[in-house]
Order: sequence, then C-alpha cells, then structure tokens
Amino acid sequence: MNTGQQLMVEINGCELKVATRGSGVNTYVLIPGIGVSPRYFQPLADVLATVGIVHEVELPGFGSTKAPRRRVPIHEFGLLVRQALAEAGAGPAVLVGHSMGCQIAAEMTAAVPALTKGLVLLGPTVNCAERGALLQGFRLLQDTLREPPRVNAIVFSDYVRSGPRWYLRTLPEMLRHRVEDVLARIDVPTIILRGERDPIVPRSWVQTLAAASPAVRIADIAGEAHVLMYRRPRTVAAYCEEVAARG
Repeated sequence: MNTGQQLMVEINGCELKVATRGSGVNTYVLIPGIGVSPRYFQPLADVLATVGIVHEVELPGFGSTKAPRRRVPIHEFGLLVRQALAEAGAGPAVLVGHSMGCQIAAEMTAAVPALTKGLVLLGPTVNCAERGALLQGFRLLQDTLREPPRVNAIVFSDYVRSGPRWYLRTLPEMLRHRVEDVLARIDVPTIILRGERDPIVPRSWVQTLAAASPAVRIADIAGEAHVLMYRRPRTVAAYCEEVAARG
C-alpha cells in the first residue's frame, strides 16, 4: 500500500474523503464524531501507521467535505463509509470510532460483519440516560473544561468549518440512534475505551453497552476526558493491535 493517498468520493449526494497511509498486515479505519474531521486522530494515526494500513475518514459535511442537502441517518452514514472504503481499496479492518463514530462503526459491522475484524469504540455515544440535546450540550461544555487546549482548538475550529446548520441537522440522528441495540447484534472482538474523566460517557453507560454483547469488554484511560486518544495514542494503539490480533 502506498502512503499518502487521498480519495474524495460522492455517493448518493454525500461527499466523503478517505486518507490512507502506512503498511502492514492489519488495517485500521478511523471514524470521527459529530462536527469534526479526523485531525484529532493524528497522534493515534501516526502510531498505527507504523504497524499497519490506516484509513482516516472525513464524514459528509464535516472537515473539508460538503454538507448534503438532506439529513443522513446513522445507519446510512455506515453504508456511505463502507462504500467509500471499498472505493479506496480497503479490505477487512479494525474499525476505530470516536463518539458518534462509534455508532457508525457499529452499524457498519452489523450490516457487513465479514468486513470488520474488530471494533475499538472510543467514548461511544449516546448515554441512554441522557439523550436530550440540552443535557448533551451541557456535558460537552463540561468536557471542554477537562480537555487539553490543543484538543479544544482542533475540535472548535472544525465546528466552525462545518457550521451550525449541518451539525444541528445531524444531532437528532445521533441522539435517537440506539447503539446498544446494534451492539447486541454484533459478534466480533470489541473493546470500549473511555476517558476516566469523561462526563459525556460515564462508566455506567459503558457497562450497559458491555452487557449488550459477550464480545464486548471495557477499559478506562486514566486521566483523560472524551478525546482520550489524543494524549494517549500509544496506549490506545496497543488496544487496537490487541483487537486486530483477536479478529
């Protein structure tokens, strides 16, 4: 696999971008959350690219891609990402989702299990006890106060770039989606990682997710909040490699 490849595709009126680098036996797909590009995955991608092939996905309307003219349900995000990866030449992979990206990764796996070697879910949303938009907004504010300044700079500059309109059109789709129901249909090696200080993803919520499937196990990343992979890329990469070895 050549490094530094970038592919922009349009599927059913939705634009996606896949950046590919690295080489190795295993393949990792990085799927970001609502409103953001893969930039906050950079430290993790750098580590994973030394041991495998890494595909970083820009979702429709977030990052450098154009916003669709219609709402996109979470299951359709999954179908779109799967098609974009096929055009990029990706084979079976470990899917690494963050926040809403976990919901997308779960849908991708439920739809085509053979193409998922395993799941690494980083701070999966949405806590079933707190599905309201206002409460989630409050949790996001709490998290902002716990993140490193560099993470906040990346996230909020991405929010500005995508704009409020598409974010607010996507938010209801994220909130109504029940990832716990999707995980109950999945039987691939899965690990859920949460930042120990993450107010968006409490431990009670990840325990609920773990109860949905015997394939799921959970672990906390000490000292981190919602964007747990930014300062702990080697720790998270080790979990990714573990899942790849089990898949």
